[in-house]
Amino acid sequence: MFRADASSCNGCDIEVLEALLPRFKVGQYIELVYEPEQAEALVITGGANFKTADEVRAVYEKLREPKIVICVGSCAISKGIFAEGYPMRGPADQLGIPVTVFVAGCPPRPQAIAQAIAGLLGLELDTSEEYWGVPEGFRGLPEFDPERCVGCGACANSCPTGAMGFEDLEADRAVRVNYGLCIYCATCQEICPEEAVKLTGEYRAWFKGKEEMLKGIEVPLRRCANCGRPYTTDRHLEACMRRLLEKSGKVYEPLLEELKKLVSLCPECRRAVENIRLAKALLIKAALAT
Repeated sequence: MFRADASSCNGCDIEVLEALLPRFKVGQYIELVYEPEQAEALVITGGANFKTADEVRAVYEKLREPKIVICVGSCAISKGIFAEGYPMRGPADQLGIPVTVFVAGCPPRPQAIAQAIAGLLGLELDTSEEYWGVPEGFRGLPEFDPERCVGCGACANSCPTGAMGFEDLEADRAVRVNYGLCIYCATCQEICPEEAVKLTGEYRAWFKGKEEMLKGIEVPLRRCANCGRPYTTDRHLEACMRRLLEKSGKVYEPLLEELKKLVSLCPECRRAVENIRLAKALLIKAALAT
């Protein structure tokens, strides 16, 4: 096996070397070599910049068959925090290098790297030892609670790497997490008003294709009562109404029908003159009731 650092912070390099320690049980099946012509597998860390891109391609061409390529870490998958840097040319699959498996993380645990390699070699590992588990408070792959998520988009708006996102489809809002971009910072978990995102103890994140890295749920959309355009989700609207009634001291309860009529409109339709008047009248009534 030959290792190539295609411009990274070297965090993943350390984890790759640790994954080859005897206790993880795959190192005995692997020999690290110093020349790519001697290797059948290539481990890539980093996103590849204009100085390293051609070098990585040249290394791949020199590999012996079957030319196994393992991309380790967020940078090797998506260029990670270096994605917006002007010198970046990668990652590997965008350089014309066919990738066998992607191991996600920033950096991935050595346990994850070892298990991914074992899977490629067809090995069954005994993971009963304590060090295969996770410590208390460990931050692993995030998951959505389909019963609690309202599709508000708070996680997507606050995610520092763009791992969280949403897209409005014909009838639903698709809320997604891209494990290839996730750095397990827990911002999504902390920001979610419904406590619908949780970081699990799962760290085994390796994929044969980038499409497998996308996981999520779909939440039904609400369409504007006037123009018919989708503008939020049913659950998000219900959650906002619930919070308003809880925090207003029941001021809006007698005005509930008027409030429902107003929030049934998208933001653009609410800007119509007649609806602005309706909103002002509603606020005046609420102020007089306090």
